[in-house]
Amino acid sequence: MASGINKKLLAKQDMNFFREFTANAARAARMLGYAMFLGILVVVIVLGLIGFLAVRNFMKQQDIDAITAELQSPEYAGLEEKAKQLQEELKQKNNYYYALTSMRTNVDRTATVPMEIPGILAKSIPSDSYVTDYKIDGSTMKLNGFTFTYYSPVDMVNILQGSKVFTSRPLFHIERVDGTTLGSPDEIYNSKTGDLVLTNNYYSFTIEGTLVSKVYISIGRFLNGATITSLSGVETTEFTAGAEYSFTEGIDTFKTGGVTYNLVKVTVNGTDVDAESLAKIRAAHALSGTAKANAEINLYYEVAATQPAAQPAA
Repeated sequence: MASGINKKLLAKQDMNFFREFTANAARAARMLGYAMFLGILVVVIVLGLIGFLAVRNFMKQQDIDAITAELQSPEYAGLEEKAKQLQEELKQKNNYYYALTSMRTNVDRTATVPMEIPGILAKSIPSDSYVTDYKIDGSTMKLNGFTFTYYSPVDMVNILQGSKVFTSRPLFHIERVDGTTLGSPDEIYNSKTGDLVLTNNYYSFTIEGTLVSKVYISIGRFLNGATITSLSGVETTEFTAGAEYSFTEGIDTFKTGGVTYNLVKVTVNGTDVDAESLAKIRAAHALSGTAKANAEINLYYEVAATQPAAQPAA
C-alpha cells in the first residue's frame, strides 16, 4: 500500500510560503512608498528653487527697468554733454592754474646775486692765469680761461670760496692745450720784445658754481601732442644748493580727472633727456638728481592704453 501524503505538512508549508510572500510584499510596498516620498520631495525642492529664482529675476528685472527709466529721464539725458563740458572746464582750469603757479615759480627762482662778484673775480685771478669770459645765469656763474700752471685754477677756486662767492663746492675742469692753438702769431706777438708769447705748459680751465644758498626745482606735467596741454600746476620745491633731491609721486604714471597717464618724455631746462635716462626714470618710478642750480623739469604724458571701467555711483 502506497504511503499517504501528509496533508498537515503541506498545509504548514503553504502557510509559511504565504507568510513570507506577504512579508516581502509589505517590504516592497514600504520601499516604494519611500521612493515616492523622496521623488515628491525632490520635485518640491526643484519647484521651490525655480520659484525663488523666478521671483529674484523678476525683482532684478524691475530694478533694471527702474534704472533704465531713470537714465532715460530728462535729468540724465544731457549727462554726456555735461561730462564733455566739465572736461573742457577742467582743461581750462588746469591751464589757468599752471599759469598762476608758473608766475609764482618765476618769483621764487629770482635769485639775488651779489653785485660785487665781478670785482671779487678780478682780484681772485692768479698772476699766471687769465679769464677769457664769464657768465652769470640766474643762480650760477661759469667762467673760462687759460693758465700756465695746472694748480692755479684750484687756487682761484679756493680764493673765491674764501670770499663766499660760491655757496657749494664748484665744479672745474683743467685740460692741457697746445699754446699755438690759442691764436694766430699776430695775436700772440709781443711788440716790445719781438717774441711770440708761448709756453710749453698751457692749460685751459672751466669753473662753474652756484652763487646762492637756495635753488628751486620746478616740475610741470603736460599732455604730449601737437597742442601742449597742462595736466597740473607747476610744483616748485626749495633745496639747499648741492643737496640731493628725489621726486616719487606721480612720475612714471599720473592720474587726474579719473584718467591715468603714462610718462613718455622728460625735458630739463628745455633739453630732452635721452632714451636710456628716461627708461631709468620709469623703472625707478622716481626723478632724482643734485640741486646744483635752478631747474625746470617738464614731464610729458600720454593717456594709458587701457583705462579702468567707471564705477557706478552709489
